[in-house]
Amino acid sequence: MGLTIFTYLSAAIMLFVAFRVRSTGRRRDVTVFRLAAIASAGYASCLATGYLLAADDAGTALILLRWAGAGAIWSFMAFLRLSFTFPYGRRLVLVDLLFLAAAGLVAWQFTAGDAYLAEVRRVALEFIRFEGPSYSLFAMAGALVGILAAVILVIRGFMIKSRVYRQQAFLIAAGIVGSVAFGYVVSIYLPQAGQNVAYPIGGASRIVAILASSYALSSTRLFHVPTVAKTILSRVLLIALFGAPLGLLVGVMLLFRLSMLFIVLAAGFAGFILIGRAADRFAQSRFGSARDEESREELEAAIAHIDLSAGRESVLGELSGILAQEFGAQWFWMLSEDDAGGLSRVFPGNDEVVVANADSPIIEPLASLDRGVVLKTDIVADPAFALHKTALLQFFETLGAEALILAKEGRRIIGVFALGPKRSGVDYSVLDYESFQAIHGKLFVVAYYVRHVARESLLATVEKEIGLADQIVRAVQETIDPIRHPAVDVAFVCQSTRQLGGDLYDSVRLSEHRWFFVVGDVSGKGLNAAMSMVILKSMIRTLLREEKDFIKLVARTNAFIKEQLPRGTFFAGAFGFIALDKGSVYFINCGIPAVFFHSPGLETVIEVQGDGKMLGFVKNIEPYLKTRKLALPPGSSLVISTDGIVESENVRGERYGKERLVRIIAESKGTSAEDTIKAILKSATSFSDGKIEDDVTVVAINYHGRKEKRA
Repeated sequence: MGLTIFTYLSAAIMLFVAFRVRSTGRRRDVTVFRLAAIASAGYASCLATGYLLAADDAGTALILLRWAGAGAIWSFMAFLRLSFTFPYGRRLVLVDLLFLAAAGLVAWQFTAGDAYLAEVRRVALEFIRFEGPSYSLFAMAGALVGILAAVILVIRGFMIKSRVYRQQAFLIAAGIVGSVAFGYVVSIYLPQAGQNVAYPIGGASRIVAILASSYALSSTRLFHVPTVAKTILSRVLLIALFGAPLGLLVGVMLLFRLSMLFIVLAAGFAGFILIGRAADRFAQSRFGSARDEESREELEAAIAHIDLSAGRESVLGELSGILAQEFGAQWFWMLSEDDAGGLSRVFPGNDEVVVANADSPIIEPLASLDRGVVLKTDIVADPAFALHKTALLQFFETLGAEALILAKEGRRIIGVFALGPKRSGVDYSVLDYESFQAIHGKLFVVAYYVRHVARESLLATVEKEIGLADQIVRAVQETIDPIRHPAVDVAFVCQSTRQLGGDLYDSVRLSEHRWFFVVGDVSGKGLNAAMSMVILKSMIRTLLREEKDFIKLVARTNAFIKEQLPRGTFFAGAFGFIALDKGSVYFINCGIPAVFFHSPGLETVIEVQGDGKMLGFVKNIEPYLKTRKLALPPGSSLVISTDGIVESENVRGERYGKERLVRIIAESKGTSAEDTIKAILKSATSFSDGKIEDDVTVVAINYHGRKEKRA
């Protein structure tokens, strides 16, 4: 009797997965599939309940088992109706009326007399079924309806041009055949052979067809056969090693504790969930995709190590070789946003070719997509693309592409990476999609580089004189909303000792009295670090428009650094929010080495940064983030510095250190913020004999008080 748990559970699962399938774009197909799931769940529930009641209430059990038989045929009839118009779900009113009449006839034949079942009994675990004169005929008819549905789906699959629709048709057909075989063995063959112990799980037979159909109708990409084989094998072992023993244990408990039915069933269900999760982790560790993940990591590393200072043609040429080797694409194109807001092909070829103007009907659909990787099979089969399906398919056809990787900044498309058909002739699979997802962030860096640094008009000069790239980066650094307010005096310096560097300062005006600011150091040197800084600054501004929670803003920034910037990139800095109407500053320390505060009520300068975690090392840093609030009395000052100052060294190898920085801040009491920074730079430069080796960013904030504004 413990096996009835799995039958009830299968009914719930069938309904759950059926109503999770999106109906957008394929409403009729999904509606018919849901009818099949409802009939299947009814079949399972009636059969399991009838089995349980057969010992004490044979009359009710007989009625339920008759309705279970009708539900079994209804489910296959729904699949047969689905096969007629799959995958386009056309409306056939006359056919629907005929099916409705046939369903009524089935219900009458199964439930109105003894033609299907005459009587049922159960003694302990032994189930006795007295079949009616037409039982075998009805059972055979139900199986034939299912087989006919599968055959039609296979035939339609061979006639469909789209490979993803063909895959869907074959999957549904295979699921139906599996259900027929499962149901025949458990519900007909074994009982006729005198083996009735497994009869309660006969109602679960339809779960094979429902799960296969749910996956088929939801899948928009070709699956990778070895990966699917490993997954199926792992699930079979999971059931064999963990599910079956648990079912037997619950059955024994029910045999001796039938009066505690509810408690035993609840305990069995909880045990299935807990053991199932452990078993799933076991299966993943033995049959998971560790090799696939390792391959993706190698691909990420290869792209991350492309030298961006080599010039656009060299960068994109190397990228093309990497992608061709990994995915077997026949060709690779790179589209970049042009000055007019359209998309131009910048690779291959020396001249830019306009592919889509700014007013092209494809720009808005691309900008509105909520994903960075799109396969052509997605456009064909995914209901999420129904609104823009025609425009997107036309764009794919124009390019001749099979896969697109989009680099977006907000709603702007700054770059598109297009891959042509595979040399092998097969479509891109789920495994390819996951690899595209893994390298999306690395390609974003390349797209940003092409758009903002390596445009054709600047390319020759950038290659000959890196100083122009420094001017571009510096221009981005200085694009800020300066903190200008009667109550405060703010100054900053952000300079690199090697022309290009990764130090960052930015401030964004939020209201009349409030600003957001960020200061810190992106790891690395040269052009790569400078590009990471530019991209990070742009992304922080984008996140600031979307995220209102201070801690979540920093957490999302960390996720972007970890997932999108080159491997090994980290950020040591601080995020701040200054509220001049309240005379307060809120900040989150993310590994900034020096935050010093001086108040007129204190004789000394105090260090206030607290503990902080650098961004880019862990995927989820939110649990480690803490917001600090610092009240700013009139006459107070705040100085924030990256490690370029405190770690500068003289010829004897001595560090400048925090003590000297504190002394200069104290001596600068009463001076302007700009004079404070000048004094710090002068002192550090003198200490290091005029050679500060690292990038330097220092921010000074002098708060005069709200009375200054009223004055």
